[in-house]
Amino acid sequence: MKYTVRPLLNGFFTVAFKGDEVIKFPKVNNIPAFLFLVTSENGEHIVVDTGFDISHIPGPDSSGIKESHHEIPAMFDMLGIDPLSIKKLIQTHLHWDHAAGIKYFPNAEIYVQAAEFNGLFSLREFEETSFAPRHWLDALDRFILVNGDTGILPGIKLLQSGGHTEGHQGILIAGREKSIVLIGDSPFTYEWLWTLVPVSFWEKYRATTGRKFFWQDELSQLLRQWYHLHKPAAGPARTYRSVAELRNCAEIALFSHDPGLKGNEVF
Repeated sequence: MKYTVRPLLNGFFTVAFKGDEVIKFPKVNNIPAFLFLVTSENGEHIVVDTGFDISHIPGPDSSGIKESHHEIPAMFDMLGIDPLSIKKLIQTHLHWDHAAGIKYFPNAEIYVQAAEFNGLFSLREFEETSFAPRHWLDALDRFILVNGDTGILPGIKLLQSGGHTEGHQGILIAGREKSIVLIGDSPFTYEWLWTLVPVSFWEKYRATTGRKFFWQDELSQLLRQWYHLHKPAAGPARTYRSVAELRNCAEIALFSHDPGLKGNEVF
């Protein structure tokens, strides 16, 4: 089976931290956010990632830009595709800027690495702000936890990569003319970034305007209970692939925040 891949622009966001303390966190300016529509020869559509919610961008000086056509219902309407017809949804990972639109695909199975879910329970201090379980909590019964590299359809294989998150995954796709790999956010790792913002800042942020970005106290136990019932018997696989290794899996590599993409290409 062969597929086409179409990037869909979901808007732009800027992540910025300011405060009384000296914060060296780099300002992330006007980053484009893409989801991807994968379409088979027989017309079946699969969606990879679901974008961000402009009202949920962590950081006191963060902001976003979304025009009406960047919203998932509008973009799918323009394509003539009913989101209710989507049966398979793949999440490269569960960060806030990749998983906010799951609600628009209520009939889809959602493929996530087991290690991604397991990683929610061993986050670095305050790293919970990178995730927004409230965006997908109501869809837990549709999650399918895969364990390592997994083929889900002829011509589509999930490739566990780790790095950016514990269970980050790429998607290897048999394209019409060339092989394609969606590399998600694999070019970025966060270990060094979290050391740039002092604990005192996070504590103040949590106590004031940032409260909604913190969730572990309220949701951790519920998520642990769900994971306990659905985790792989042998424990989550842990495979690490560098971004270079992931890119080398295919002839074309597409990055979720590539400023070179316009959102109207078909690969």
